[in-house]
Amino acid sequence: MGKIKNNIWIINEHLTSPDLSENGHSRHFTLGQEFIKNGYDVTMITSSFSHNPKRKVPLKGLMRIVQGKIRTLVIKGFSHESSSSIVRIINWGLFFVLLFFAPLMKLPKPHIIILSSTPMLPVYNVLFFKLLFRKTQFVFETRDLWPLTPKSIGNYSENSLFIQLLSHLEHKCYSNADYVVSVLKNSDQHIRSILGNKSFRFKWISNGIDLKGFANNQKNNEWDFNGTRLQEGALVIGYAGTLGKANAMEYIIETFNKWFKGSNCYLVMVGEGGEKQALVQQAKENGNILFLDPVKREFLMSFYQKCDMLYLSWRDLELYKYGVSANKLFEYMYSQTPILMSCNIPGNIIEEAKCGLISNAEDPKDIKNKIELFKELLILDRKQLGINGREYVVENLTYAKLAQDYMEVFKELLP
Repeated sequence: MGKIKNNIWIINEHLTSPDLSENGHSRHFTLGQEFIKNGYDVTMITSSFSHNPKRKVPLKGLMRIVQGKIRTLVIKGFSHESSSSIVRIINWGLFFVLLFFAPLMKLPKPHIIILSSTPMLPVYNVLFFKLLFRKTQFVFETRDLWPLTPKSIGNYSENSLFIQLLSHLEHKCYSNADYVVSVLKNSDQHIRSILGNKSFRFKWISNGIDLKGFANNQKNNEWDFNGTRLQEGALVIGYAGTLGKANAMEYIIETFNKWFKGSNCYLVMVGEGGEKQALVQQAKENGNILFLDPVKREFLMSFYQKCDMLYLSWRDLELYKYGVSANKLFEYMYSQTPILMSCNIPGNIIEEAKCGLISNAEDPKDIKNKIELFKELLILDRKQLGINGREYVVENLTYAKLAQDYMEVFKELLP
């Protein structure tokens, strides 16, 4: 007889795959493929609509099983434009209710269920499934610390009903999980503050680089930066991604407005977001700041490598002391382009990998000082920073390596 496979369910409303969307490679799909290669059976459970990444799966009825590269149960969700839309909360409730009616006879009985936040409401579905399948193990994967994130960035009151509900769900997840996995390196400190003296098993498993889904599918793109004729020897600092409140881009714009207007140093931003119009207004009289429309992910590497330095920033919030794990960061590192990160994050990956410079969060003058420091570096020293980033990602943060870390958790949980 052949070896019986262990069955893994992965539950997250926003996961995606090539079977669901052209922008189909996500953390869970990529990890799931690695689990399958190593003898596991994988079922993903998700909503038909996701606002991030943006996708909508055509669905007749309330749910269906997509038999693709990874078996996926798709549950009805309503489309909406804004992440703050009330429809988003309605989808949480709809997903939670319909998941109780999942076609269990058509799915393999789970040995491990991974619930990946947010949202956290399906913890009650997981606890129900654990009653049905007595030996099932529950892994709670936290990618964002809720309710700390909306309290820190959205300015929600501690006493609001929404925050109280999230706090209840957070405690329910941590206290009932057989194992907690987090993409945030220091989040065990936060979990300990929630659970007090209760013991828990924890493992940091970062986001990373999907070599097959991202790096190997890149295409070249001719970047002329809107036809701007850059001065000879110009330094180009690039940013690609969301232009939202959490991204704190107003501080580097202030830096360029005060110290680099009319210089041979340019800031080029590719992307959209809720703060874009305010940022465009802030930079409207500065020809050294360029805004470009978003592009498909397959053209991003050519942008990264066109720049001399890549920038990203985080606000000065307690939230970030637990770490960050933005996919953009690992793409930056893989591009072999040096990085300037504005943050107050202890033990951050840029310093660990020696692949760039760190400025203080929300500090335009210190951003300016670090840009000037970078300009003084020899070309060989700049190149070495980029090489360091690529080597660190390839050695530590490919999804093949991260899946092995995850499977060590499985081995601990399964007899």
